[in-house]
Amino acid sequence: MTASRFNRSLIVALLFILQTSYLFAQEDYSWWVEKHNWNNAKPWYMALNIAPKYMGPNALPVPQVNNGKLPEKSSIKLGFEAHRSTGDDTNNAFVDVYFPLFGKRVGLQLTMYPYEHYKMDTITRDLRKARDYDGEGTAVGDIYVGTHIQLLENKIYWPDIALSINIKTASGMNLDAVRYTDTPGYFFDLSLGKSFDTNGFIETIRPHAMGGFYVYQTFHPIYKQNDCILYGIGTDVTTKKFTLTNALGGYQGYVGNGDAPMVYRATLTTKFNSRLNAEVRFQKGLTNYGYTSVRVCCLIDLSKF
Repeated sequence: MTASRFNRSLIVALLFILQTSYLFAQEDYSWWVEKHNWNNAKPWYMALNIAPKYMGPNALPVPQVNNGKLPEKSSIKLGFEAHRSTGDDTNNAFVDVYFPLFGKRVGLQLTMYPYEHYKMDTITRDLRKARDYDGEGTAVGDIYVGTHIQLLENKIYWPDIALSINIKTASGMNLDAVRYTDTPGYFFDLSLGKSFDTNGFIETIRPHAMGGFYVYQTFHPIYKQNDCILYGIGTDVTTKKFTLTNALGGYQGYVGNGDAPMVYRATLTTKFNSRLNAEVRFQKGLTNYGYTSVRVCCLIDLSKF
């Protein structure tokens, strides 16, 4: 074979490989258009129901129920979460970073879901109008940036009061599988709580509550964003080595499309005087959130390094 014939054969082979790769990369969504009787004149994502009931567990989660008092130390939480529901099993990594600022009266918090693996059955896929044909894949989640401000602390006749202001970025991926919203949002809350000494095995009991506002954008042609009332109540029970927190939280949207999630959470945190501690959280969805979840975290006290 001459050099010119070899070069032509090589070029033809390369073009065939590139064309085949391109064809495989272009997923055929005709099955989705037919199943949902969709008019292709409109963007496909307008068919999605952007609400916690019809999305992955980390798309629009219920925020943490704050207890009126800011953490005193800088820390990092590195954890793993497992979410189980009828039709969707999801596992993800979880990272939470907190830094006190300005004499510990202000704090900066960063929360993110750097990796998620999911597997949906076809019933759940079609109910959510997801375009992921096999219902299985990975995604990178949203990043939350929060500012916490201690408004009142250590007053005899008043509870501790704290304000939290948070932004949800649009960094989440895989909207095709309805894992994340690909839209920004924000929420803020005012929380209050007060600790009571018991002088026993249980050192303190701290009831707390919070209320606020939660807003996220949608693709709905009429409701461009959903405005929600945010709420939560809970109790911290603290011993020498452990803190057990029971909390009930959620938010109530005004669209009424599965936008009223409520969850119960039980969290056990160790209080050892070391660089590392542990946290285990159980979460049960009660309304508009069909997941039962477990989180296991390692807590790193940065102030000890």
